[in-house]
Amino acid sequence: MDVSAVILGAVIGFLVAAPVGPVAVLCIQRTLTDGRGVGYSTGLGAAIADTVFGALAIFSVAFVHSFLSDHQSIVRLVGGIILIVMGAWAIFGRKKLRRSEAAANYPGVNHVNLLQAFAAAFLVTIFNPITIVAFISIFAAVGVSVRTEGLIDSWILITGVFIGALFWWALLVSITAIFRQRFTDRGLRWLNRISGVMIMGFGFYALGSVAWAFARHAF
Repeated sequence: MDVSAVILGAVIGFLVAAPVGPVAVLCIQRTLTDGRGVGYSTGLGAAIADTVFGALAIFSVAFVHSFLSDHQSIVRLVGGIILIVMGAWAIFGRKKLRRSEAAANYPGVNHVNLLQAFAAAFLVTIFNPITIVAFISIFAAVGVSVRTEGLIDSWILITGVFIGALFWWALLVSITAIFRQRFTDRGLRWLNRISGVMIMGFGFYALGSVAWAFARHAF
């Protein structure tokens, strides 16, 4: 295995995953309210979605770029709706907060909670066209097409992307979990509401960009 390709992929995966966005807010919120286990599951969903985009960027850059250009409004519309629904659920949901780390990681959390967290993060990431654009831009800047001469090299690089993205999300969850016990139940409720507002804000921004693009074409 080419170690340099894995390292390059890991650096790219880390850089693409690291910028603060709706998934980061979601990951922090889930870790604080539901515990480390749900936070890691959220990060895993985001990391796999990042890896999917990385694979698409390597194997079919022209096709993906063309698809996003032709269906950009639909992708943003669906992504915006998902974010608004998730943000509203964080604000108005009557879910009981589990501040105890033991309760959050063991009896209080089952495979359904983990799967829901994974799916939510995957959907939010996969409907964010900025991610694939970031991969295409970085791959072009570092000359990935020159460095990957065959299928094996490409998959080695993709493995590195997954490792880098997963490292970022695991790091974010671990740091967040350190501060978790400092929050009171009331503080967690307010943080839940604030994070919900932020997530909804990203959603409304996405819908606003669609409306603006439609208005420009209409007039």
